[in-house]
Amino acid sequence: MYKLALRGLLTRKLRSVLTGFAVVIGVAFVVGTLVFTDTINESFKSLFERVQKGVDVSVEAAQPVKADFGAPPTMPASTLDKVEATPGVDVAEGGVSADGTLLDDKGKPIKSNGPPTIIVSTATDKRFEALDYKSGGAPKSAGEVAIDRGTSKKFGFDVGSTVTVQGDAPAKQYKVSGVATLGDRDSLGGSRLVVMTLPEAQRMTGHHGYDSISVATGDPGAVKDSLKHELGRDFNVRTGKEAAQQQAQDLSDALGFLRTALLVFAAIALLVGGFLIFNTFSVTVAQRTKEFALLRVLGASRRQILRSMLLETLIVGLVASVLGIVAGFVLAPGLAGLLKAFGIDLGTTGLVIKPSTVIIGLLVGVIATVVSGLVPARRATRVEPVTAMRDSVTPGAGRVRRRRIVVALALEVIGVLIVFAGLFGGTGSSSGDAALLGLGLLLMIFGVAVLAPVLVQPLARVIGAPLARFRGLTGVLARENAIRQPQRTAVTAAALMIGLALVSFVTIFAAGLKGSVTHVIDKQVTASLIVANQDGFSPIPATVTDTVSRVPGVDKASPLKFEPAVVRGESGTIAATGVDPATVGAVMKLKWEHGDAQTLSSLRDDQALLDKGWAKSHGDLGVGGTLKLTTPTGKAVDYKVTGVFKNQAGMTGPVIVTNAAMEQDWASKQIQYVWASGKPGTDPEQLSKAAGAALKTFPSTESLSIGQFKKKQEDALNGLLGLIYALLALSILIALLGIVNTLALSVHERTRELGMLRAVGMTRRQVKRMIRGESVITAGIGAVLGLVLGIVFAVIVSRPLADQGFVFIVPIGSLITFFILAGIAGVLAAIPPARRAAKVDVLRAVTTE
Repeated sequence: MYKLALRGLLTRKLRSVLTGFAVVIGVAFVVGTLVFTDTINESFKSLFERVQKGVDVSVEAAQPVKADFGAPPTMPASTLDKVEATPGVDVAEGGVSADGTLLDDKGKPIKSNGPPTIIVSTATDKRFEALDYKSGGAPKSAGEVAIDRGTSKKFGFDVGSTVTVQGDAPAKQYKVSGVATLGDRDSLGGSRLVVMTLPEAQRMTGHHGYDSISVATGDPGAVKDSLKHELGRDFNVRTGKEAAQQQAQDLSDALGFLRTALLVFAAIALLVGGFLIFNTFSVTVAQRTKEFALLRVLGASRRQILRSMLLETLIVGLVASVLGIVAGFVLAPGLAGLLKAFGIDLGTTGLVIKPSTVIIGLLVGVIATVVSGLVPARRATRVEPVTAMRDSVTPGAGRVRRRRIVVALALEVIGVLIVFAGLFGGTGSSSGDAALLGLGLLLMIFGVAVLAPVLVQPLARVIGAPLARFRGLTGVLARENAIRQPQRTAVTAAALMIGLALVSFVTIFAAGLKGSVTHVIDKQVTASLIVANQDGFSPIPATVTDTVSRVPGVDKASPLKFEPAVVRGESGTIAATGVDPATVGAVMKLKWEHGDAQTLSSLRDDQALLDKGWAKSHGDLGVGGTLKLTTPTGKAVDYKVTGVFKNQAGMTGPVIVTNAAMEQDWASKQIQYVWASGKPGTDPEQLSKAAGAALKTFPSTESLSIGQFKKKQEDALNGLLGLIYALLALSILIALLGIVNTLALSVHERTRELGMLRAVGMTRRQVKRMIRGESVITAGIGAVLGLVLGIVFAVIVSRPLADQGFVFIVPIGSLITFFILAGIAGVLAAIPPARRAAKVDVLRAVTTE
């Protein structure tokens, strides 16, 4: 059986290669993702260890509210005095760090969707100095800064150059005193470092205390214990090594969504590959019916046939997995480059390859291949010995059983129920709900795949009608050939269906989001101007509000804050929005469930407004109830609920409090936006230009009219959409390979038939047209099923969001484009098998059994 399996693979090299290629791509995506994310984690771990060089004990404020990429609160200046007075402390030094903005030589802010620009204070004690100055030295005065070598190389800043930096304070020009590295690294994981003296860093960041305190001591363990006792639970006291490990772990957790997202796309590629493998082995089993029958005549048992087929799939899976692992090592830098192309530069260097990654790659590839080939292998065992006596073994049209419809409908119903369970919080956790949602969608996909053979005939007749009309006999034959084997055509089309279903779902959902944002802005935003950070998500200095309010034509300027908090007794964080009750009514209208505009304008510092859906999910907390929060400072605060609104399109967080409450209870310093209303008759575009001119000292900000703000939101969604399309392209490529593979096997199977057609006068060109027609019809069936399934997905997922202002929009133009592209892809996929079919030798073909 082992020799038979090897012979079966070697005599069908093309089939083996095409089948294995699907596994190679899927495994490469999995391995590439793991290598890429492991490299990120290891890179930052070594960097944080370098940053903590010479630090025996590290002190930071505790974070009662943990948020991704969140920084600990700034400690009071008096904390350093307590640390220095602790027995065993030799030297203690405080430092600050915060995000800032660095301008390039053209005066434009250097922005990124990845690592930020970080303003840090220089260490005065050499034991705590993590930087190696390659030229120049550390800043000595308030007019000097040092920068990392990566930034120096990229933007041409050398010692003696003048750079402009903005933080919480307005922009200021500095002289570059030095260019530094972190050991052998040019930057802190892609971040841009701006090093200042401590007083200047405190002024520029607005942190008038310390973000961290570094301690040198001869007895780290004892001093750590003493500091814990002295400072209490409001502080985190760790050794330098522990601090580095915790910082690396926090960053790894924050980037966990990236690994999950990439692995989801890898799973999609493997799922599509599974359909290709299943179909290929199914066709092969059908073509080798006589071979299996002869083996049965010669005494081979069903078990031996099964072992032979499984061994073939195992060999394909093993070889393809090894190649996929190697390809994954190459793909990892490619993923980094892809994310960088879309503005997410994580500054990775080198590759980290763990043994577990190799093992996972092997297991994923082998299991996916064997599972996909199991059903065809079992089918091979059912071949009866008498089949060897038949002249022809070309399979006829399979009978579509009624139970197939029952199974398909059952899968659809179960899938929809599971999807609804995930959408409506069936598990109580976001990760669990996401898993339910994914499982439900997967079952729905399989349900359609099971039902697809029933739909092949009607769809093929409709899609093939134009071919039959305009291509004559070749079009008719193409349509009939697609119908001849409905199960084979269905499985081939199902692979393309998955990719297009997800592409159309994402497209429809993105169109809905764009429409929702536009609708909510038109209905609820009365501001003429919005000032935000140029990167679209970072905060801006609070003093920007006063600058905007003085712009000619501005009536009222209202700042908005966004800060995290924790509901006491619950896990996870919520996003709270801070408003200025005196001015917010001029720029925003809420959709009220209980309350009115007066409720918002009269909001007190001890009161809160809640989103209807959020309040319902937290014990029907309504007007008159008490909201119990823990803020990032660790303060337990109670707010009386005075109104309930419908939060639409995420315009605010589910909780609204006053800005004054956030400043007092959250220690919130910066703001997210300034919304400004214009005086009657003021042109919004002119107002935007005037505000931009007034904000030149805050170059990180940009002033946008409402129309410009809408466009920026659309551009951000379009960028994300492009990234998703790029990641889904692999699954669609695998599906097209499936069409190539199926057609190639079909051509081999129909050698005699093709020879007869050529013998009675069909030209090579007509043969090619016929094969291309089959491919187009198969791709068209996959496209129709995928587009319909994508629309169904979008309808189901979007319905619970209707109360939040989600507008369901079907972008007909985009869906038609996808259908046309699928047809073009079908033509391209048919080129190799069509050429092969056209080259069939007529005399040899008609004598083939």
